[in-house]
Amino acid sequence: MRQTIEVLPMGPRQYAATVGEGQEVTHHRITVSEQVLADLQLPDVDERHLVEETIGYLLEREPGTSLPHDIDTDQIYRDDDQYLTELRDRLLGRT
Repeated sequence: MRQTIEVLPMGPRQYAATVGEGQEVTHHRITVSEQVLADLQLPDVDERHLVEETIGYLLEREPGTSLPHDIDTDQIYRDDDQYLTELRDRLLGRT
């Protein structure tokens, strides 16, 4: 099923994301952690793109309806050993 992801900035390191999967639409608030930005070691990373790729990463593991409303990239980083490596690869266009 085709998924759509729309990301809008809300404030410093805060984004709103709308995820569409068929008839289902979910809304999320994503916080981009300074630690994740630092550990990515990509100085010119586009945070909006980072949020899109984070949502895409999560959607590969669970449906949008299972994603929490509030998503913190730092929490994902702490809970998922593969997140940072895969996120870096996605941001560099390696996947």
